[in-house]
Amino acid sequence: MNFRRTLLVACLALGLAWPALAQDERPADVFASIERAWVVGSADAVVAQFGKRKVTISLPDGGPSGGLFSRAQSFFILKDYFAATRTEEFSFVSIRQPEEQPDNAIGMAERNFRRRDSSRTLSDRIFVSLVREDQRWVVSEIKSVR
Repeated sequence: MNFRRTLLVACLALGLAWPALAQDERPADVFASIERAWVVGSADAVVAQFGKRKVTISLPDGGPSGGLFSRAQSFFILKDYFAATRTEEFSFVSIRQPEEQPDNAIGMAERNFRRRDSSRTLSDRIFVSLVREDQRWVVSEIKSVR
């Protein structure tokens, strides 16, 4: 037991992840990571929150209007999407984890953005759904609604 505690302290001091701590990850942590990534337009960082399964994506203002996409396809969709739009504000305003579905979480973000070819500010809501996959929360859906 003492060895495990010493190893845990050493891992934390070095900034390394301890496998058992992945179980303690909360949906709010994943939503915060997605929020930071979306604000700076990092497709890599958003896709880092994806799991093994395909993700439903519906982003009509510059992306697909709907479909199920692999991790690689999702990366290029988001990369092109961030290249075509400039996010001015993006913030999760609601996060729910239904009691009847404890392995699901839904976050709603409000976003203000501009298309790169326009000066007009647009607004929408981005819904992101998470599911538990193995011991972590991963994105299962990203959907834009005006």
